[in-house]
Amino acid sequence: MLVALAVVSLALAPPAGLRSYSGPEAVVVDGSSNMFAGTLPKGQITLIHHAVAGDAEAPATAEAPAPADNMPRYYPTPLTDAQWQRLGGRQVLIILGTAGRECVTFTRADKSAVYYVHPKNGAQQAPLAAVTAVHENSWECAEGRESTPSEWARVGTGVGVGFSAVGMLMGVLYDAGRAGKPDPSDHSVKHFMYAGLGLTTTLLGTPIVAIGGASTSRDLRVRGKIWARGLGYALYAGAVVFSALWLIGQYGDKEPLRFVGITSLAGGLGLAGSAFMAVDALSSRAELKTLERQDTGQARKTARRGQLHVGAGPSGQGFGLALGGRF
Repeated sequence: MLVALAVVSLALAPPAGLRSYSGPEAVVVDGSSNMFAGTLPKGQITLIHHAVAGDAEAPATAEAPAPADNMPRYYPTPLTDAQWQRLGGRQVLIILGTAGRECVTFTRADKSAVYYVHPKNGAQQAPLAAVTAVHENSWECAEGRESTPSEWARVGTGVGVGFSAVGMLMGVLYDAGRAGKPDPSDHSVKHFMYAGLGLTTTLLGTPIVAIGGASTSRDLRVRGKIWARGLGYALYAGAVVFSALWLIGQYGDKEPLRFVGITSLAGGLGLAGSAFMAVDALSSRAELKTLERQDTGQARKTARRGQLHVGAGPSGQGFGLALGGRF
């Protein structure tokens, strides 16, 4: 009777949540019992039970949290408690105003300080008010990198546009030197000279500008001028096509492709492509510098405007005129 009451009580117990039937289990029951005077039958008694969600076995089958997606995220201060908790144990870039940028493993934050582990100096802390921004999965904190890579959009623009200008100049000189001269020995600029200097600079100029501009786009907030970038690539593609046609005509013995002006076209398209690519690169650099100032908490500096003040009024026994201002 006691076993029957136990089975009934288990069956009538109110559900505590989503349940799944685990199947009957057979356990060995000792016939001698001190719970009542009678004797229980010896043998195996089947106890029917349900595995309740949330019991001892639940943590083993619980769904693991989703791994980090490694996407860069940018948090300007002040951060919420949920954001601080989310960053716990992760490698972040902490920006301490104009004092510096540190790649650290964030530990925790309270109302007064931020605690983190520096890869070289160990456990450290900084005043919460000194933190102006936090970047998660920043490109500046790639593993195995000793120093932060710098952008070189301005340098790349200067070098790339210079290369393209040389390529265009060589193309014009080559075309001018062979105009009306069917004999290659009479050309003032030989074909191997153009191939070695003019063609090389024409094909290298625009990619150098593009790579320099791409050095600013490690920060995903930088957009640049997409239209200028697209025009730059399109014009550079034209330069590549005309350069390939010149190579085929010169070294593939294709007389129709040796027309005067083909190298000037290649050089002009290359220079135009570099110019549009430079617009994108320099715009991207300006955006990056603005974002860096925002990360450090610096307000945008407004240019001082020239002001001119003119005043007039009585002065002693006469009349005075005052002129002043800031320039």
